[in-house]
Amino acid sequence: MTYLLTALLALAVGWCWGHLTARVVHVPVGATAAQDETALCAADEQLLGEWSAHLDQLTAPFDPDTTKDDTP
Repeated sequence: MTYLLTALLALAVGWCWGHLTARVVHVPVGATAAQDETALCAADEQLLGEWSAHLDQLTAPFDPDTTKDDTP
């Protein structure tokens, strides 16, 4: 039982030491926060315009004369 506890303690210490000494480097790739915000706002505006157009189409009064095909 002592060997098992010793092995478990060694693994725990090794795990902690390994994570403590790990070299994690954060390399920013891409746009800055301001550029991200600008792109997200532009995408929101475009989506809002599309939804508004769909809503206008859904709420427009039905005119049966506009649905007829005028080709002879």
